[in-house]
Amino acid sequence: MYRLNAERTAARLWPALTLLLALILAALPILLYPPGRDQAAYANIGVAILRGGLPYVDMWDIKPPPIYYLYALAIGLFGPNGPALRMLDLLLMPPALLALMSVGERLGGRALGLWAAALMGVFLFSEPFTNLSQSDSLALLPGVLLAWASLQALTYPLNSRMACLFAALAGGLGGLLVWFKPQYAALVSAWVLVALWQRRRLVWVETLTFLGAAALVAGSLLAWAWSASLLDDMLIVASGTASYNAAGASSLIDGFLHYGAWRWRQWGALLILAALWWPARLLALRSGAERQPLWGAVWSWLLAGLAFLFVQGLFFDTHWLPLLPPLALLGAGALVDVSRLLSPFLVRLSGLSLAALLTFILLSNTWWPALGYLTGREDQAAYWRRFQGNDYKPWESLAVLDYLRPRVAPGDTLYVYGFRPEIAFLGGYRPATRFQANFPLIAPWYPLQWRQENVDTLWAAMPPYAIILESDFMPWVTGYDADSHTLLQRDVELNNWLMANYQRVTKIGDFIVCQRLTTS
Repeated sequence: MYRLNAERTAARLWPALTLLLALILAALPILLYPPGRDQAAYANIGVAILRGGLPYVDMWDIKPPPIYYLYALAIGLFGPNGPALRMLDLLLMPPALLALMSVGERLGGRALGLWAAALMGVFLFSEPFTNLSQSDSLALLPGVLLAWASLQALTYPLNSRMACLFAALAGGLGGLLVWFKPQYAALVSAWVLVALWQRRRLVWVETLTFLGAAALVAGSLLAWAWSASLLDDMLIVASGTASYNAAGASSLIDGFLHYGAWRWRQWGALLILAALWWPARLLALRSGAERQPLWGAVWSWLLAGLAFLFVQGLFFDTHWLPLLPPLALLGAGALVDVSRLLSPFLVRLSGLSLAALLTFILLSNTWWPALGYLTGREDQAAYWRRFQGNDYKPWESLAVLDYLRPRVAPGDTLYVYGFRPEIAFLGGYRPATRFQANFPLIAPWYPLQWRQENVDTLWAAMPPYAIILESDFMPWVTGYDADSHTLLQRDVELNNWLMANYQRVTKIGDFIVCQRLTTS
């Protein structure tokens, strides 16, 4: 009996583990990706944390704390380098995919779970370099685990010990999730409503257990932030974020259509599969398939993801990522329901064809662009020319670092006026002030006295080099349709400090490099 159970367990595990291994191997080239602006900003805060500092106080950025501590963990484990940041994706996605497999299996069997994990893995790891290792992509793990735990609770009798245990686990994950972004409250609320709807009655014990665990986790993190004197800074973050979200909401439809068109190009095949769920489900039911009321939970999950998207009002690429798990489940459900109508031969043939297509999609986005670099036919700068986000050109960052490395020792300070924190991180330099990017010194929704604080810090310990950015137009974070070089002229004290102590020595791409006058 023991041997028989072991064989059954192995038969269930091997397909899942094989799929995970294939996805990770296919995604390995993401370790070579350059860090984007956001990733580098998180990394600089991670480095500051490892040195004993705190977010906001020692290094400023606008996300809640969990992302910074994840980055500190990755840098502590793998070192202060670009691949360490991308290891977060490779480490956190496998448990998320396993949880999605379990949800899919509950909805329609093992094949559905495997297809759902395959779809999510392929489309996630095919995202551009700026979207991976992001707050929203890493929040997929607690988000999917929240769905899994919520559905697990529903498999046990009402208010039973196991139901309450999984409700507590789901609540704790929900309390953690809202600390990635408060807007994730939409997803947390959706799973409370799903539980009430599935139970068909008020579930006081399970609901209170869920809410109590959520309050315990969220409240504990709040108590930690209060004890670390971070609440004032976090309120400034929340106020500033609300201000530029409101600016984006003024053109809600235009923003949705603009970014939605890009997302269609990225996810078109997945969206078509998900749209086929309704007709495929109806055909399957007519042919005798069993009804599955939990599909309503998936649609609730999708609607909560849309609420998360619209509440932020900006429709940035990463804001769509919470939609990926429910879309993958719907797409997998359509595939499984269609397969019920086919002969076994056609099921195998279509399954192999789709697996080959998904493999091609992922490899063409990861391994194929990296082959020239991996085989030595092109250098890192040539490889990084394949990556660009608006004005963000990573190969120019490499050229700036090539210039600085013989002149500035690792561990020394560097001042960058713009939003290019990767220069400090990749070079091993310390940002000269806690304002590693200039938008908190410019945008009207941040304290005006920060400008003086920034200048006072620079006067007290002048870095050997200061760098000014051109052509970096980011009105959504600065509030002005002008680049950093132009905006510098409006900060009289900072501009006076620069002119009194530095001289322009070179220009590399969009970077104006200035050397301290007393530096030999």
